[in-house]
Amino acid sequence: MLYNRVKEVRKERGMSVAELARRSKTSRQTIYKIEDKNAVPNGLSMLLICEALGKEPKEIFFTKSVTHVEQNEKSA
Repeated sequence: MLYNRVKEVRKERGMSVAELARRSKTSRQTIYKIEDKNAVPNGLSMLLICEALGKEPKEIFFTKSVTHVEQNEKSA
């Protein structure tokens, strides 16, 4: 399963859902679905969302196994 930090990063940036949707050329409904993990963005949408948030895809989108490995590396 693909997890994401879209909502967290969007809020860190002080950006509304409407602003992120506008900047990423998608709809507010799509952003809500992605944030609530009810949808997985296609490759282009993922890249546009990351660009709008000023982050690399690996900083926002990840799998559970990657998160587990990163947490283990931080605690080492």
